[in-house]
Amino acid sequence: MKFKHLVYCAYFRNEQMDRIFAELRKGTTLYKVKSPTKLLQRRFYLDNKKMVLYYEGTQKTFRSANTEIKIHKIQEVRAGEKDFSKKLHGLDKNRCFAIVMGASHKITYLMASDQAIRDTWIRGIQYAMQMEKLEEQRNEIDKWVRDAFNMADKNGDGALDLDEVMKLLKKLNADIKKKYVQEMFKAADTNKDGRKNVLDREEFVKFYHQLTRRPELEEIFLKNSRGKPFLTVAEFLSFLKESQKMVNVKEEDCRQLIDLYEPTEVWKQRGHLSDMGFRMFLTNKKQQLFNPSHSNVYQDMTKPMTHYFIASSHNTYLTEDQLKGPSKVEAYITALTKGCRCVELDCWDGPNNEPIIYHGYTLTSKILFKDVIHVVKEYAFKATPYPLILSLENHCSVDQQKVMAQHIEEILGDMVYAPQEEIETAPSPEDLKMKIILKGKKKTSSSTKGKKKTSSSTKGKKLPPTQDIDDVSDEDEAQETENLKEEEKKPDKHKLKLAPELSRLTALKSVGFKDCEQAISSGGAYCIYSLGESKVEKLIQSQPSGLNVVTHTKLIRTYPSGSRTDSSNYRPIEMWNHGCQVVALNYQTGTEPMQLNCGRFLDNGASGYILKPSILMSEDAFTTVTKPEARATKKIFNIEIISGYQIPKPKNSSKGEVIDPFIKIEVHGVASDHVEKRTKTINNNGFNPRWKEVFTFEVQVPELALVRFVIKDEDRGKDDFIGFYCLPFTSIQQGYRHFPLFDKHGEQLSQTLIFVKIQITEPADS
Repeated sequence: MKFKHLVYCAYFRNEQMDRIFAELRKGTTLYKVKSPTKLLQRRFYLDNKKMVLYYEGTQKTFRSANTEIKIHKIQEVRAGEKDFSKKLHGLDKNRCFAIVMGASHKITYLMASDQAIRDTWIRGIQYAMQMEKLEEQRNEIDKWVRDAFNMADKNGDGALDLDEVMKLLKKLNADIKKKYVQEMFKAADTNKDGRKNVLDREEFVKFYHQLTRRPELEEIFLKNSRGKPFLTVAEFLSFLKESQKMVNVKEEDCRQLIDLYEPTEVWKQRGHLSDMGFRMFLTNKKQQLFNPSHSNVYQDMTKPMTHYFIASSHNTYLTEDQLKGPSKVEAYITALTKGCRCVELDCWDGPNNEPIIYHGYTLTSKILFKDVIHVVKEYAFKATPYPLILSLENHCSVDQQKVMAQHIEEILGDMVYAPQEEIETAPSPEDLKMKIILKGKKKTSSSTKGKKKTSSSTKGKKLPPTQDIDDVSDEDEAQETENLKEEEKKPDKHKLKLAPELSRLTALKSVGFKDCEQAISSGGAYCIYSLGESKVEKLIQSQPSGLNVVTHTKLIRTYPSGSRTDSSNYRPIEMWNHGCQVVALNYQTGTEPMQLNCGRFLDNGASGYILKPSILMSEDAFTTVTKPEARATKKIFNIEIISGYQIPKPKNSSKGEVIDPFIKIEVHGVASDHVEKRTKTINNNGFNPRWKEVFTFEVQVPELALVRFVIKDEDRGKDDFIGFYCLPFTSIQQGYRHFPLFDKHGEQLSQTLIFVKIQITEPADS
């Protein structure tokens, strides 16, 4: 009976899905919300065959890339009730929804004529997103072929002529002679449906696979097959062991891999791997440069939190500059979905007794504190289950602090870690899974010592009263910003009146930093020191070992200088090298520092917590960071940059011609490991450039090293950024490997790959 019930449910869901898709294909009238007073009426359609959402409007509007939203670009569909944009203020949120696109979280707001139509659209888009993900898992190559065909088929007749194909190749950065394309086009055109000189989808797939042949992969295949059109199990095993350094692989593993990747049934039955199967094997995600076992949490998560690097955001609410840019609730969603585990809330008194968040003493816009707390509840653990720190920079009056505490208790409830006694041992990430930690000023009462430990949850429990309003030192970033203003006199440090209701919810105590000796001996077992960029840089120069010793038992948070009004970032490498755990960066600025941050936290299942290497947890071992030349565990890193595949033009580039790509290879770590090299430039070929260049690096401290690849288009005056890839040195797989590229927002470039060969060895004299 249970099986029949499941079959019935699946049938019902499919029937319901078909009905919704049929309705949305016909189209419905929706309103694009530009502002609460500016609504643009458009007719929207969902094409679940081409996996695209598009709209038609006035006679001036015609279907183009600007009126289309590809389903694979959609990150989330959000009901209006769960969105806090000012664009929806005054509108019926039950009729509204938001389509969130890309890693940069670009949003299109829409409103339907009633809630039922709105809900149909949400379900339809969500169904399409699920189908798209399944399709990607089944066959990424065929998905790309389909997308390329749809891109070129402008008139929608299901066929491409030679001119349409040539235009497509130009878009794909392929500078291929028309005569060669014409020959392949004729070979693929079977004229089976009576139409001459056009390719249908099936014919285009054949044409595409011929066009995108990978000669460099075929060379490796033929070398290992000894010229045969297939690899035997024994030959495949030899390739995996010798070239890919998969030392524990067995013949049975090879048979399973052949069964998984060989597309031709005859070869599969014979236990043979064809050149196409070999290509599909080498381009699958588990064979990429990044070790797939590091895509899961594999490190010990039971150490005190001081033992981990923690992904951290600075002034999280800002989406542009630090002086007059917008503050957005959406910025918290972006950071949290990227795995950030420490977000910042700058809290000030707002109108109607509602605390607000903005960058104090500036013209940045303001958002409600309670809206951010609602978002935290919804998104805190979407990307990772490990604890989230809310870094409160508190400038509120006592009355509005009480409102903050009330919102936290009512909205977050049991999610908040709020022990009501002095913490004697710093908890671990494992201890606090699915918990939210408030970081801020806290008055610790000595009367709590020695008492029985109380529950750490807050919901439904009235916390014990505190007799007095607490006075605590007010040291914060906003003060630094204010001090930068020449027209204002530098104010004296003052005492902040702290509401006991907020103090009791705060577990991670912010403590003022005087010097390393004081920091080691004071503050308690669970505290954090915040150091501005210039202060921590001075400590790195004057007391590197002292700073590192502090981080053995205390958390140190660093943040960019107040003078970085353009939201630029410092290099986080030096802070990490000295053990600083909470290295906060401006997440909205995707230049080199944030790219290094992406690489650092790609490891350990992208959990937002990275176990620090043992050399940072021992005073004796730390000398290997300051004097790495004495180390015995250095590595020789050999990399051959072989080729690229479908490298796009730079975003927003006005350059009309095909790109001239080159690749920079950088090692970031201790000072002696910081080296960068670059390939030659390949002229007029972003489609399949081939470099075949070998580079060698000596890496003194592999545990701290990151490897960053940057792909640029050489141009007179200024080379244009195309994409990057960054990963820890310790997460690199040896052998023939591919890696993807990401744009400045951290969004993966579709179908783009770089092909390399990696060899890591010990120095000859070691």
